[in-house]
Amino acid sequence: MPRITAIDRAGGLLVAAAAALLLPVASAGAQEAPAAASDTVLRRPLTLEETVAEAVEGNPDLEASRLRERMADAGVRGATSALLPRVQVTSGWQRTTDPVGVFGTKLRQGRFAGADLAIDALNDPAAISDWTSAAEVQWSVVDPSRWAQRSAASSQAAAARWRAERSREGTEFRARALYYGAARAEAQLEAARAAEDAAESNLELFRRRRDEGLLTDADVLQAEAEVEAARARRIEARRNLREARERLGLFLGWSPDSVPVPADTMTAPETPAPDGEFRPEGRADLRALEAMAEAARSEEDAAWRQYLPALDAFGRWALHDADTPLGADGDHWSVGVQLRWTLFAGLGREAARERADLAAQEARLQYTSAVREATAEVRQARRAVESARQRLQATRAARRAAERGRDLTRRRFEEGLAIASDVLRAESRVTAMRSRAIEALAGYHVARARLRFAESQDVTDSRSPGGGR
Repeated sequence: MPRITAIDRAGGLLVAAAAALLLPVASAGAQEAPAAASDTVLRRPLTLEETVAEAVEGNPDLEASRLRERMADAGVRGATSALLPRVQVTSGWQRTTDPVGVFGTKLRQGRFAGADLAIDALNDPAAISDWTSAAEVQWSVVDPSRWAQRSAASSQAAAARWRAERSREGTEFRARALYYGAARAEAQLEAARAAEDAAESNLELFRRRRDEGLLTDADVLQAEAEVEAARARRIEARRNLREARERLGLFLGWSPDSVPVPADTMTAPETPAPDGEFRPEGRADLRALEAMAEAARSEEDAAWRQYLPALDAFGRWALHDADTPLGADGDHWSVGVQLRWTLFAGLGREAARERADLAAQEARLQYTSAVREATAEVRQARRAVESARQRLQATRAARRAAERGRDLTRRRFEEGLAIASDVLRAESRVTAMRSRAIEALAGYHVARARLRFAESQDVTDSRSPGGGR
């Protein structure tokens, strides 16, 4: 029988007192578990790639970015319309006694006669009716500022498309992170169950040894306290799992009575591939900023082109009839060109040009700053992946060492060379190291997903998010 010192007995009594205080709380938590398990919810297994695809398909933020993209495309069509001819058809009726109107109407209708030149007929003509139908074409053949405005609208549409692409990448990253969170919570629950089973096994062993006279009641109370603590950790792990699944389901837009269950398990990391060259100008959000800088330059160009002349063309063909619409008592046409050059427009053009110039400068500064930040972000993400990989290796080695130490301590205990508290401490170290290894594995996969998002690499990651536990 191992020698039990006074210090061991005192420690056992303290643990026993703590266990007596914890027992009611832990028991209450244990009673809540069946109620939680009885919730009628639909559990639907999902792989990682299914989760990502479903998130991209139904995410409201992503749908909003697509709507903004369509709005920008409509802006391009609106700017293009200013460069195209405008065709208009009109038809109307009037009756007048205005001398000039009567004189012109008779000429247009082809009904002017010599009697219409009489002084009385000219000064006090009889009323006349006129149906007029016309087709008109107007076209700004050359307008330098409108071409620049269309270029600006095209760049803004490109920026909207790149922002939508970045929103999609962000949605994928968040879906992966939430999926790994749910997989981690599930692994932690399994680890908590294993720890509870181990604590109960130790309790049974200690009770047998106590009945054999080899251990004291204090040792058994210590084991009971460990069982209750393990049960409390298992209840907490179950709650964390439920919340992690609910967060994932909420992100996917599911109803509260349906929860996603990760079907993949977190795999062990492979040998890291060498870091490739990162081209920040190829990332979607930076391409959006570059397009906005280009749009600002086009707006600046449009402001300068307001000082240049423009050339307009027009054409008109009209029908006139005294009695019926679309009649043809007479018809005529007109075509022409017009030079339009605004030499002075107050100070509005100067103010617009200054605003456009400052906006272009700001856009260029934003793009330059974003390139630097993206480069630093990728470097940090790469370091985070390597750090997470090393941490995972260390925690796994610590877990294996803790498990070997526990097995050795149990053998020493059975041989009478270790005391009960040594066994409990060894088991506690195994539990802690198992939990840390799970956290490290999940952290590694989240770091990988963050690096993928930072680099915006369109690489299909066929590895599932789970693995050895």
